Amino acid sequence: MANQYQPIPCGAASAGANDTADRIARKASTRRIAIVAVHGVADQKLGDTAQALADLLIAQAPNGHSYQPGIRVDKTLQVPPMEPILKAAKPPPGLRKEFRQSAGSDFLRIDKNAAQPKGILAARTTALSVGAEFSDYLLLKAKQNNASTERYISPQVSLSRRIDGANEFVDIHEMHWADLSRLSGGAPRILTELFTLLFRLSALGRDTVQMQSAAPGFAHDHAWRTLQWTQTALDWLYSRVLALLFLQLGMVALLLVPFGLGSVHTATIHGVASALAGLALAVWLLYTYRSLVLALAAGGVLAYGSWTMPGAWMDGLAWIAILSLFYDWWMRVCDERFKMVRMVGWTLWPITAAATIGYAAGSPSADLSMWIGGALSALEIDLLLIVAWWGLAGPLAVVWMVASARASMKMAAKSPDATSRAVQAKSSVGTARMGLFVSLGFFAILTMTAWALVTTGVERSVDRVQYSPIIFKPLHEVAGDAPGPSRTTAAAFLDERFLNSTETFSAIALLLLPLIVYLVLMMLPSVLAELEIITEQFDRLGWWLTGGYRRLDACAAAIVGAGVVLAMVTGITLVLFRLGVESNIPGFNPLLEFFADASGDWLKIFVISAGTATVALSAAGGLLSRYVPWLRAPLDAALDVDNHFREFPRRAIPRARIFSRFFAVLNCIAAQSYDHIVIVSHSQGTVISTELLRYMKERTAHAQAEQAMDPVASLWERLGGRIALVTAGCPLRQLYAARFPVLYGWVLEQHGPNLGPVADDVGVVRWVNLYATGDYVGRWLWSRAPHGEYPVTQIDQTSALGDTYTPHQVDMTDWSALMGANTEKDISLGAGAHTHYFNIDQKTMAGVIDALLAS
Repeated sequence: MANQYQPIPCGAASAGANDTADRIARKASTRRIAIVAVHGVADQKLGDTAQALADLLIAQAPNGHSYQPGIRVDKTLQVPPMEPILKAAKPPPGLRKEFRQSAGSDFLRIDKNAAQPKGILAARTTALSVGAEFSDYLLLKAKQNNASTERYISPQVSLSRRIDGANEFVDIHEMHWADLSRLSGGAPRILTELFTLLFRLSALGRDTVQMQSAAPGFAHDHAWRTLQWTQTALDWLYSRVLALLFLQLGMVALLLVPFGLGSVHTATIHGVASALAGLALAVWLLYTYRSLVLALAAGGVLAYGSWTMPGAWMDGLAWIAILSLFYDWWMRVCDERFKMVRMVGWTLWPITAAATIGYAAGSPSADLSMWIGGALSALEIDLLLIVAWWGLAGPLAVVWMVASARASMKMAAKSPDATSRAVQAKSSVGTARMGLFVSLGFFAILTMTAWALVTTGVERSVDRVQYSPIIFKPLHEVAGDAPGPSRTTAAAFLDERFLNSTETFSAIALLLLPLIVYLVLMMLPSVLAELEIITEQFDRLGWWLTGGYRRLDACAAAIVGAGVVLAMVTGITLVLFRLGVESNIPGFNPLLEFFADASGDWLKIFVISAGTATVALSAAGGLLSRYVPWLRAPLDAALDVDNHFREFPRRAIPRARIFSRFFAVLNCIAAQSYDHIVIVSHSQGTVISTELLRYMKERTAHAQAEQAMDPVASLWERLGGRIALVTAGCPLRQLYAARFPVLYGWVLEQHGPNLGPVADDVGVVRWVNLYATGDYVGRWLWSRAPHGEYPVTQIDQTSALGDTYTPHQVDMTDWSALMGANTEKDISLGAGAHTHYFNIDQKTMAGVIDALLAS
């Protein structure tokens, strides 16, 4: 039977006694319940999650209650930016502001202002907790930068629920947020996000250390201060200097290829270039002044004047100017996400361009090949700067590693709550190490792979050009086999530089390989469960994943330590070699030669793999996301976590936009005066839901204490006491509290015999968490209280609140049968991983939702 219930349009809800009377009158005739569906990792289309929940309830008829399909209504909601509590003026632009924002978050500064000094987190400007205040800070930055009002098409699927011979009406509203966090499908977006994520991983490690260093009890510790400045310095040198030095190599390649291929056609290219310049000027004048005569005359003069000038010089300078325009465009794009990139970029590019022009001026050639020598000389200068970078970063990395080891061990004897402090310290240090090392390691692999692709084409384009190196002499000349300066082809020089610049590539790959293999082996059973190949022995699946998490930080620490030693050796070796000092360590030079030779073989593998992956993502990116989501689930999870903390671009801060949309959806629901609201969320959607609810609850308490009018508090009071929460695959404990302990300390609070959050933390009346034993993103939320040594957060034992490793076929006819005397409960679904919680065969999920609808 079709549901004839028509939802009340969203609008201003009645308040106070009128609202209460309206709800009582409606309840006397029929109950109306709202479900808010919040998706997680995957590329769901708008409406998919609400429809999946509707299909699940209809198909399962949980607890003997039948659901009949009704209608779907899509409403357009206006989504203005949420107003923050904090009111502060936007600091004026300037070099000091740019530098400070490139080295850390304004959140740690007084009044959240880049012009102010850093403060301690205990001296906050509002009554909010640290996590809620960070959300308010992101809302503030979005407002200061004129975040725009948006619109959201809100899907609503209506059902009728048959219970005890009567009908109840259930509306499923969807809170879709994927379009605000990332885009699905195509390879360009995936590759762009991957490239951004490389640097964001390092920034997350830096921000975690800075946040921990600003916490009470940590702010004045010498080891933590040392760790903070070394972590910040390494991140800055990596993301603002090393990355842009490698970009200069790419710019040199863009100079070499056209000049190399066009050197034998200088006259033809000059004629075509002169004609195009005149045509471009004519088109612009015609568009601007609508004068054909002026356009033809001026264009002709420019074309003739360009033709009469020296061809090689005109064309070379014109190409450098064009590249500079595109370079500046790319710098502006990068600067929106990473402050001060453009300033550093425009420090390095003029060096490259000036070296190219200067050395080209001294070339005896009169055609375009003159620019090849200039570009190769600029290449040598860039490579020398990279050598200098290693010479600085190597010793700094050693100081950083020692400081991180001391910082993670010192806090145990510093305060009455020493054990929790020690866990926070170890968690933050682990995040810092993983963020910097993984980011830098994969950056080295990807850039060397890209260089391998570029070098092959560049070598062929300059194969016939002779070149005398100015800094990096050929090996036979360095060894003294050939007296006096020797000349070689540009292609031979590039090949030699390529091999010698990748000596450490194999070592880096070999260091990353154990970590990659470890993660693959840890996740493999979960992937098999995702594919439903593993359906039994779910207790062993959970134990395997727990054991993997238990040893992850120790494994990473050992690998990072080896990487720091390698960085130090690399820096010393490169600097000494440039100074003409050869190593006398027995077996050291043969080892370098082995890595140099092995690099070529490793690079071939990575080049083939990168090319294959690019083709696959381009051809079937959307299909892979939709039909085999586990292939992209780890990447999507990393992107969602990163976007949850992103502060740039300021006008499109993901969390601020998502909160504003969720607030609009809740406001629409409040306007319809439902008797009860159940929020059903998955994965990152659970973090979004709990963060917003916690923020609204704390903000309401603040408004009441200040006796202030607040739209957030007003909405919360209209919703209060009617919300139940269902989370599935929730990463709050296993990921967020484990890796970002300052912002998510509330997730590990002790309440009586249990360790974990309580429903009242987020302002809900009941909280049920479901998980699969092989879920690599999130499992249980509540554990037993610690005994003796404080447990590692993601591997501790579950509490009596949970039914761990037990498939559920229990009676859940109502919430009291489900919850007992508890307001929180963990439920294990048995074997499985992360992407099937809303599948149509999930009986337990359907039973939990149905039981909570009776609250």
